[in-house]
Amino acid sequence: MRNRLIVLILVLATGLSACASLTPQQCLSGDWQNIGFGDGVAGRAPDYINAHRDACSEVGIVPDFEAWLRGRAAGLQRYCSPENAYIIGRNGNRVSPVCSPDQRASMSYAYDWGLQYYELDQQIREAESEIARIESVILAELSLPELTPEQADRKARLLFQIRRLESDIRMAELRQRRYAQLPY
Repeated sequence: MRNRLIVLILVLATGLSACASLTPQQCLSGDWQNIGFGDGVAGRAPDYINAHRDACSEVGIVPDFEAWLRGRAAGLQRYCSPENAYIIGRNGNRVSPVCSPDQRASMSYAYDWGLQYYELDQQIREAESEIARIESVILAELSLPELTPEQADRKARLLFQIRRLESDIRMAELRQRRYAQLPY
């Protein structure tokens, strides 16, 4: 009977907490140090425990705040590293303000290095998208066997624009190689 009640609670809580920070199973596991570690690695703020408290209240569990803090502190050591800052920048994300000033200082160069990679990647994608747009215009409007002089001129300008964009892509790719990994 007790097992059925737990299953029923889990099923109901799963439906109610589809966007919760933890699943009912995670709440019931009680591994708060490991949960805190995961939150630290993700760069979550100390008040994130409130989201867990809300999620777990549905199954009658109260988080172990001290164990969660210990785990989060260990996870932050990984989050607040230059290697992770590079990955964050390379993905175009911002560093969460959870690191100490000393850690942020050591992360800054790596983050900027990764952000350079990301920004060049965005330039490449935009140029590729523009090439695709121009090619669709040429295909839709300027693929006739006989073009008027104005159409031929427009097609030539568009083809020149494609060549220029392709050159821009090659240059960005060459610059991007410099930022493909941390220099140290």
